[in-house]
Amino acid sequence: MVVRNALAVGLIALALPARAQTVDVVVKTALDPAQGAVVGQAVELYVDVLFPGTMPRPPRVRIPDVQGAQVMRFESQGVTIGENSGGRNYVGQRFTFDIFPRRGGALTLPAAEVTLLDVAGDVSGSTRGNPMRLDVAVPQGVDASEPVIASTRVTAVQTWAPDPATGLAPGGAIVRTITREAADVPALGMPELTFATPDGVRAYVDPPVSADRIDRGAVAGHRTDKVTYVFERSGAFDLPALSQPWWDLGAKSVRSVALNGATVTVSAAPASTGSRVQSRRSARAWLVAAAILATFLVCLAVIVRYGWPWAHETWLAWQRRRAASEQAARRDLCRIARTGDAAATYHALGVWRSRTSPSEAEQITRHEPLRVLTVQLERSLFGHSGEPWTSQLGRALAQAVSSVPTRTPRNPHGSALPPLNPVARS
Repeated sequence: MVVRNALAVGLIALALPARAQTVDVVVKTALDPAQGAVVGQAVELYVDVLFPGTMPRPPRVRIPDVQGAQVMRFESQGVTIGENSGGRNYVGQRFTFDIFPRRGGALTLPAAEVTLLDVAGDVSGSTRGNPMRLDVAVPQGVDASEPVIASTRVTAVQTWAPDPATGLAPGGAIVRTITREAADVPALGMPELTFATPDGVRAYVDPPVSADRIDRGAVAGHRTDKVTYVFERSGAFDLPALSQPWWDLGAKSVRSVALNGATVTVSAAPASTGSRVQSRRSARAWLVAAAILATFLVCLAVIVRYGWPWAHETWLAWQRRRAASEQAARRDLCRIARTGDAAATYHALGVWRSRTSPSEAEQITRHEPLRVLTVQLERSLFGHSGEPWTSQLGRALAQAVSSVPTRTPRNPHGSALPPLNPVARS
């Protein structure tokens, strides 16, 4: 009996330091700005973890997911701080998180979860902060149905290659590159661009390229979108203008960056005169024969020397085209939807839609089961009610996506290009 009591007293003595440390640790949270935030604006959440006397080791801090907002952290380490409260000196660290509200109304920010570590880096306890409320306004003239950019500076520039004023032949292509930058808004928070095309033009959209820059916790978003317009026949084609709306936090007003469209003229190649071609062939028959023979020998040598690398590169190019196809996007969407991950499913749904043709997009819109599930998915992510999205709903959405008959017959007159990832026409 005496031995058991001694063991119990020893265990209690060992547990007391860790418990005392957990009780004495102070967790403070604050928002900047504390009020007046608008949808899309970066709101900084400060989490101060303070230890009486000394800090054994910097703790780990986590913010759970927030319904209707994105939580990001751009600093890799906390900032050491100290203060005196009630005659006691405290030392600790401040952790900064960026909250990007995606809808208006009252958002509940869950309590910060703090994991305490001892000097050796082992877990010695845990504690929590207090939940907070963030009131988000939707300014007049701002469409909150898609991601909103709220910043003090937004720029958007575009380039064309080649110049649209240069004449093209059927099958020719023009590349349009758009680069957007925004202060305090990451590329992930910028809305997708919709590249509409007139009849006779196909658009092939590359995956966006993000190159955010972070300086002392402040992020400067940088996103590049590239689309290739391919012209299937002759004529004059108007490529639509685009715009990037945004809310100016300094001027408290809606602004927009205009990206002008372009008119491209495609002319058929002039036909050569039959008699001229015939006379040239008869007069220089021996040159043609010699050229054919020389070409054959050169091609044979090239095939022997470079055949395998070329075949390998061709295979890799085919694999890349296949990965960027509508069928691949559909398969990825079905796979992701079955996991029940709402955010990943919503992103995969947007990728799939961007790779469908106008007729396919119309069939998707008219597919009632998919439309109902899409609305429910958007409500779970951005709605005020915060309806949960379950794996059962994800499997139902995957089944609805699989049942959409999006394949369309080929053009009976033929097309100069394969139907890779055409975006919807306006």
